[in-house]
Amino acid sequence: MLAVGVCVHAACAHHRPASLADRFMLERHGAAVSQTQQPEPPSPTLEEAIGKIRELMAQARPEPKAPVATLESRDPVLAKALSDLHASPTPARYVEVAEAYRVRGSLDQAYDNYMHALHIDSRLAVAYDGLARVWRDWGMPGLGLGDAHRAIFYDRQSATAENTLGTILQSLGRRTEARQAYSAATKLDATAGYPLSNLCYLSFVEGKATQAIDECRAAIQRDPQLRAAHNNLALTYAAVGRLDLAKREFAQAGPAAEAYNMGIVHLARKEYARAAEQFDRASSGKVTAFDVEDRARQARRLAGAAALDGKGDEQ
Repeated sequence: MLAVGVCVHAACAHHRPASLADRFMLERHGAAVSQTQQPEPPSPTLEEAIGKIRELMAQARPEPKAPVATLESRDPVLAKALSDLHASPTPARYVEVAEAYRVRGSLDQAYDNYMHALHIDSRLAVAYDGLARVWRDWGMPGLGLGDAHRAIFYDRQSATAENTLGTILQSLGRRTEARQAYSAATKLDATAGYPLSNLCYLSFVEGKATQAIDECRAAIQRDPQLRAAHNNLALTYAAVGRLDLAKREFAQAGPAAEAYNMGIVHLARKEYARAAEQFDRASSGKVTAFDVEDRARQARRLAGAAALDGKGDEQ
């Protein structure tokens, strides 16, 4: 009896009238919708799936992208140096390309081109000097010490090589030897201001303000346009409290750079509100390589903290 009831129930389910949705599909497509669930197609095998993916990848075409502007394409000086090198790959032209890369901060390319020059001429002093500078600028001056000495060995009359050696020795904390190297450079080239400027900065960090001022003035007398000497002299004036003279020397680099440097001076003196004012002035001008806005925010935070402490700007 139970079996009959089940069969009747199954028959009723199989022969029930078509629903409204079924009739709609019949009229629309000309075929009845099956009331029984159709079996799902078999899943593809792993090999079939991989084959389909490969087919789709082969058909894929990336959207065209605008060419990325490279340093070589947007810098005419570097582009010309590279063109000259390709026309005539001499050691001197490898050095020229290396120098162009180095001053633009592309130290890997600079290193490679200095090495190419040395592969052709293993006695080329200027290439060793360049390698020493690259190691120094990488923050590893100790690794450049040997190259600096080799540059001097192969060119005893190079003031540039002596000066580079001085910068490396100073970076290593060997100030007495650095001073000797700078002094040697000033004797080898009586017109060069840069070794005197470096002597000035060395005296400044050693707390010898009077000596630093004399050395910076001598550097400026040799080269009035040497910004590093004006900057070092300004730092020395600021250290002895002559902010008026410091501002005058900083101004040699332009109003925006002057404002930025004065902001640094005020920040060091814990005069935070004045520092923020100077950084705001600098941000309105064309100052490159200076994170002016961050400095201004830093100065404002410090000024606010000082005001909360009831101290204000310290004099």
